[in-house]
Amino acid sequence: MDRVAAQLTNGQVDRLNYDDIVVSVRHGAPVDLSVLLLTGRGRVRDRGDLVFFNQPAAHGVRLASGRPEAAIGLGSLPPDVEHVRIVISLEDQSDSFGAHAPAQLVVADSAGHALYEYTVEGLGSEAAAIACDLDRVGGSWQVRPLGHGFAAGFSELVQAHGVPVGGIDEDLPYRGTAVLDPGQTVALEEVRPGELTMVKMGVGWDPINVHGPRGLRALQVDLDASALLFIGRTLVDVVFYQQLSSRDGAVRHSGDNVTGDGKGDDETITVDLGRLPAAVTAVVFVVTSYAGHTFERIRNGHWHLVDGSTAAELVRGNLRGGGRHTGMVLAKVYREGTTWKVASISAPITAGHPVEAVQPAQSAL
Repeated sequence: MDRVAAQLTNGQVDRLNYDDIVVSVRHGAPVDLSVLLLTGRGRVRDRGDLVFFNQPAAHGVRLASGRPEAAIGLGSLPPDVEHVRIVISLEDQSDSFGAHAPAQLVVADSAGHALYEYTVEGLGSEAAAIACDLDRVGGSWQVRPLGHGFAAGFSELVQAHGVPVGGIDEDLPYRGTAVLDPGQTVALEEVRPGELTMVKMGVGWDPINVHGPRGLRALQVDLDASALLFIGRTLVDVVFYQQLSSRDGAVRHSGDNVTGDGKGDDETITVDLGRLPAAVTAVVFVVTSYAGHTFERIRNGHWHLVDGSTAAELVRGNLRGGGRHTGMVLAKVYREGTTWKVASISAPITAGHPVEAVQPAQSAL
């Protein structure tokens, strides 16, 4: 009896029990599949860690000729490669994923039997996206769907992971968006050289659809984004749906979204770095479920940090839907000397109110 492929959603994680797999993508428009081999820092080691149409084979990864498919020998990967990042991009970079039906990603064994299928939903104007990651955990590998659109395009996406582009041989700093996995940190000046005075944290999610007596309907989920301001490990202020501004006005909330309906960000929090009191050492961003709905009820969850002046995306992370948790400590923006940095935390918690997130947020400081 043939195995039925498991259907994955954003944030789900499942173990891969095969050393040799084939990853492919189906889409209504011509599309390329590329592979980034990343260290624990989320960076390539050199130019050879990008497998794409101009470099179709390296380190146990080989692209098929004429179709968006990659054969990956997980057992053949160098030991310092901890993440295999699957990237999809439209051949016509002036096109957009949102203009077509969602792409379908398939992970199969070496004999072609589908193991996992993932619908890359929620993309809009982007022509490039991070579809999923394969993560090394101890002596085994896991598959983790992501579905992160990358507005700046394919070239900027690979440069954001340290790939030299255009004949430059030195290891480039981040350009465009830095895509951070939990535990990774980047200085804001690396992402956006020059003076950066204001940043904005955006959080977005969509409710899952369920079958009802009248067909499919969306389950409303009320998530709340909040900012916790710390001096050392001491909480000094909170910005959330009932207090839309910090006492000094440096941190402001956009207001409550109780359903998750609509595309893009559902709630945003703006931080004026120049107005923050010098004593404030960190701003920790958390999200909590007001009615106690678990993250099994959401899909397409994301958080990202953008330049508050230009709206250019700086850093992006995953909201990790599909779990039984009711909240997450997302990230922190913090001072290290005179430098502002952002760290991805992405720690699941049980919390329905931002006050309940204080203790796990302190653990991340």
